[in-house]
Amino acid sequence: MKFRTSKGQSAIEYLTTYGWMLLVVAIVGGAVFTTVQGGSSLDSSGFDAGSGVAFVEGGLTSSNSFQMALRNQEAEEIQVEKITLTNEEGNKVVARPDKTLPVGEEKTFNTIGLAETSGQNSVNVEITYDSGGLDNLAVNGSITGAFSLDTEQAEPGNGEWVFVDVSEVNQSTVDTSGMSDFYIMKYEASRSDATDSSEGTSDVPASQQGVVPWTEISMNYDSSRADPGTDPGALEACEAAGFNLPSNRQWQAATMAEIGNESSQPLGNTNNNEDSNGDQGTIDPTSHDWNNDGEKDRTLTGSGPDTWANTIGVHDLNGNVWEWTSTVVDQSHPMHKGGSEGHVSSWNNNGYPESLGSSNSDFGGDYYWSSSNDTRAVRRGGYARSGADAGVFSMILRDDPSGSGRGTGFRCSLS
Repeated sequence: MKFRTSKGQSAIEYLTTYGWMLLVVAIVGGAVFTTVQGGSSLDSSGFDAGSGVAFVEGGLTSSNSFQMALRNQEAEEIQVEKITLTNEEGNKVVARPDKTLPVGEEKTFNTIGLAETSGQNSVNVEITYDSGGLDNLAVNGSITGAFSLDTEQAEPGNGEWVFVDVSEVNQSTVDTSGMSDFYIMKYEASRSDATDSSEGTSDVPASQQGVVPWTEISMNYDSSRADPGTDPGALEACEAAGFNLPSNRQWQAATMAEIGNESSQPLGNTNNNEDSNGDQGTIDPTSHDWNNDGEKDRTLTGSGPDTWANTIGVHDLNGNVWEWTSTVVDQSHPMHKGGSEGHVSSWNNNGYPESLGSSNSDFGGDYYWSSSNDTRAVRRGGYARSGADAGVFSMILRDDPSGSGRGTGFRCSLS
């Protein structure tokens, strides 16, 4: 039987086992760190060299993300849950990496929220982690350098979001060159006043679980169709709330690339809003029964089985509605295959199918739909009523940006 050691015994074990690490950290603390990835260096102070998590070094990257090396000095694996940057005015930017750090190992963590400036500023850094059954342990210190806190990149409001560290993305799946770290809505967007029985009327998008998704929305505002103040497109709705509509590559980086291989993809769905294990989401009572067979076309946000989420916690990847991205392409773009359709045999790392294959009966088979027209806006995800063709990473290029429908929604991002 294994017993957890006392704090005193643990301290002795740390000095014996990891004493050399503490010495290195003590020497490094307060030093000027070298430039990270061509960005700016900085000073650090205040980080406790004897804490469970050691702040080894850090710097501002060329893409204005704060990159830091952390080392686990606990006797057990830790989970880094949150990194909070706070300036002297009390403004905060929060990243939630939710990343494990094995005993004695060092990993690099990124957070958005810093912008390079000509003057010197100080920002407090708090690293929150879990270890050995204890939650919300914290290490605090400060960094000083030619940067300032970018308050426009503060942790998004309006519900729950997932932080995407692009350094973790499988580059063979999505090339993230030039892409900064970003947040994406954990759930498909709903109106902020939506409930489990009503879509609501608010034009403020929110990421919340167990409510009716926001659908029948175009990608962008069409002046011939509606008043932008009362009927915005997904692009305008996200921007009005201070967010963005993710590009196709961002969408893929936040979903497929964090999974990285076909064997671990979330499972697809049947027309019963079930995954191929038979697990079902909570049917949206406002959804439509297309065939008068008792089967509805949508579920409540985040109500589907775990197989409709990925490893970093992005939900609603299947069994619900299509999601608009901000990417629009014409026939000349290789993403647009001129009306060809079929199951995706392989993806390239630019975020679109490399080749199409023959139909198959496997649930969750990624499918590609297109048209022979120009100006097609990219939608992603697995629409519930597409059944076995509603693969988690399916793509559709059939509509122009002003199109809309009961099976189309969106989610916002922030970068």
